[in-house]
Amino acid sequence: MKTSQIRKGLVVWIPCEVRSGPFPDERRVYVQTGLSEWFGFVNTSELKSKVEIGKDSVRAVVIATTPDHVVVGIQGQSPASGPIQAKPSLITSYGAVAT
Repeated sequence: MKTSQIRKGLVVWIPCEVRSGPFPDERRVYVQTGLSEWFGFVNTSELKSKVEIGKDSVRAVVIATTPDHVVVGIQGQSPASGPIQAKPSLITSYGAVAT
């Protein structure tokens, strides 16, 4: 996605690796962007293709942008991860946050 199209509050997809979670409607997700990483558990509704195991994309919200990277937050339970940085080329458009 082009940096000029990315703005704070935009909902986007970030590629991730998915494994099964402790509950039927929850998945263990690992995101590695090359700039940072995120590990945690998300509801299956946060996944684009809703795979049980394998590659997918997780929904994230843009928190901030710079010319070189985007800071996004993923809605899920994570023991040690917070917002992560990603290159704009890694992000796929989803839509704007409903207000």
